[in-house]
Amino acid sequence: MFLCMPAILAFLFTLALSDFRCPVLEKRTSCTCREVAWWNNDRLTIVNCSYADLQTMPNLSSLSNENVTKLLLNGNNISAVSWTDVGPRNITELDLSKNRLENQNIGALSHLAPGMTKLSLARNRIAIDQDLMFLTNLSALTELILDSNIIHNYQNEIQFFPNDIFRDLRLHSLRRLSLRSCGITDIGPRAFAGLESITEIDLTYNYLENVPPAILHLKHLQRLFLGGNDITTIEARSFYTLRNLEEIVLDYNELSEIEENAFVGLEDCLKELELHANDLKQIPTTALKRLRKLLFLKISKNDIRMIDNAFQGDYQLNMLDLDSNPLTFSKSTFQGLEHSIETLFLRNVGISAVPLVALSRLQVLSYLDISHNHFHSKIFDTNLSALSVKTLVMSNNSLEHISPTAFSRLRHPIGLDLDNNNISDITFIVEAPLCSFRYVDISGNPLECNCDVEEILHSGTIFDMGLTGTCRLGKIVYELGSSKLEDQLHDFCNRSQRIVWCPGTFESNRAAQSNLGLTLTNGWIFFVYVLLNIN
Repeated sequence: MFLCMPAILAFLFTLALSDFRCPVLEKRTSCTCREVAWWNNDRLTIVNCSYADLQTMPNLSSLSNENVTKLLLNGNNISAVSWTDVGPRNITELDLSKNRLENQNIGALSHLAPGMTKLSLARNRIAIDQDLMFLTNLSALTELILDSNIIHNYQNEIQFFPNDIFRDLRLHSLRRLSLRSCGITDIGPRAFAGLESITEIDLTYNYLENVPPAILHLKHLQRLFLGGNDITTIEARSFYTLRNLEEIVLDYNELSEIEENAFVGLEDCLKELELHANDLKQIPTTALKRLRKLLFLKISKNDIRMIDNAFQGDYQLNMLDLDSNPLTFSKSTFQGLEHSIETLFLRNVGISAVPLVALSRLQVLSYLDISHNHFHSKIFDTNLSALSVKTLVMSNNSLEHISPTAFSRLRHPIGLDLDNNNISDITFIVEAPLCSFRYVDISGNPLECNCDVEEILHSGTIFDMGLTGTCRLGKIVYELGSSKLEDQLHDFCNRSQRIVWCPGTFESNRAAQSNLGLTLTNGWIFFVYVLLNIN
């Protein structure tokens, strides 16, 4: 049975991928054709003419397959589109981004591809505030990307996105609209009329100064992206009609105030809120407290210095990102999150030691990232037994030495990430209690290849992903776990005995290894005794 497995896998791979050629098309252009056949017999036909220096649309009439799943024409110099250019083909996804298209030179795309579901016209010369009738009757279209196009009519630096621009286009299936980087400063209150069914809108990297009231008509909206604008205040009732909104991204704005009733209407739907890189001085406690479904809050890179009882609310946050805030910690820093927070990011917050007093209250904390801080002591010896963490990330902290006492009496084994410190030896792994670690990543450290490394690699004391990174032997750098390193270590180290199990309680690695033979012997004696007395 197992001897046949390679042949079976080869057969399955053949089913999964099969190329077809388009010689006539290839002769005239630099296009390539490929067909992907899935296990359920669905077939994807991909015609890739990206960056082929095309001046016009390629004629696909020579293709044997009438159904083209993806037609990729991005990165060319195409200035006009007509359905007669391509020939009669059923195109599902069309990418015309990074060309030279203007409104008046685009024919009715419904004639070109009436069943199209995804269309990208990003980075052309399309005036998105003018006639978009070339989009009419794309009744199957679910995703429309108009990023990095232009507002044609503007005065005094006001680039206004007008009312009713989509109203008569009959885009009834549209679910995602992207208008990133279009220079929009203001949006008319009826700008999205006709798009009432969309679930995601992306207005990132424009010049909006407030949350546009036009979104209030999008009752099915689930995801809203407003990052990279000029919004300074989230006013009351900015989202009050959006009862399905699950995610709001407001990164890279100029937010300094979030009014108390800013999120009214989102109490039972909002799950993710991103406020990265703003000017907030404190956690917006009163605005957040009634968001019962809120799970993830990203409020990194603000100017928050003190957090005191700020998380008293109806929510049960399980992920919190406080990176790049000049924080001071106290017993009450995480009050209200004791039984919910599982993932916590505290990168670049200016700590010189692990804030155990604040963190020890977090009973279900599983993942803690305290990277990019500068510990006063180059020796890490903080005992972590008070924490519940299963993964601890301490990269880029200028650490030189890790003490094994840090890992005594742990609640459970942890994964340890020590990337890019200045650690040259890892004796702490050998001397720490047996099976303390699920993995240790030591990448980017000046680690010496020595017998401690050999013992860790071959004893199995790190029982999950093992030890990863590199070590140096003389002038040569070896990948940990490589056969070349193994050969070198065998020249001057005795091969360590393999530990193939982990006890329920921790004990010193070396003590455990010295007792391993006795333990196994006792086990065999007991097994033989049972066999002899089974009758």
